[in-house]
Amino acid sequence: MTSWRSDDEMSIDEQWYEIQLSVPWVVAGAKSVQDAINIAVAEVGTRTKSTEARSSEILVQDVVCPSCGYEMEAALCTTDFALVVLTVIVEMLAESHEESERVAKRELGVRMKDIPLTVLETRPVDEADEKPEMNFADLGRDVQSRSETKQTQG
Repeated sequence: MTSWRSDDEMSIDEQWYEIQLSVPWVVAGAKSVQDAINIAVAEVGTRTKSTEARSSEILVQDVVCPSCGYEMEAALCTTDFALVVLTVIVEMLAESHEESERVAKRELGVRMKDIPLTVLETRPVDEADEKPEMNFADLGRDVQSRSETKQTQG
């Protein structure tokens, strides 16, 4: 059972951190590379949603060919199994960089038994970094009209 804390309950020293983790995921019975990617993202997404993360994002990692420089998705599909390497980005509440990494590994680790979780990057999330809310009135306008509207309102 997940216990959620409201912003009023968080400690003054705590703040939100964005943690990027590398997650290798084995998929059994995939018919193609794209099937393996879809299954891996769905399975990891299900496990990530059940954590105390404020938000999460799952990306397939890219690898670069050392000889030609061509980028491709980090997915290997054999007859019965596939390996897909994912980057999971979560936002966790913590008091420091080190604690945020421990919290992320603990929250995800209990949901992904025997999967090595490697922290790629950790950074604090500033309020200014948060995505602005969508203004549905602007959806049909082109970019120039939207910026002109914001300038006249401000």
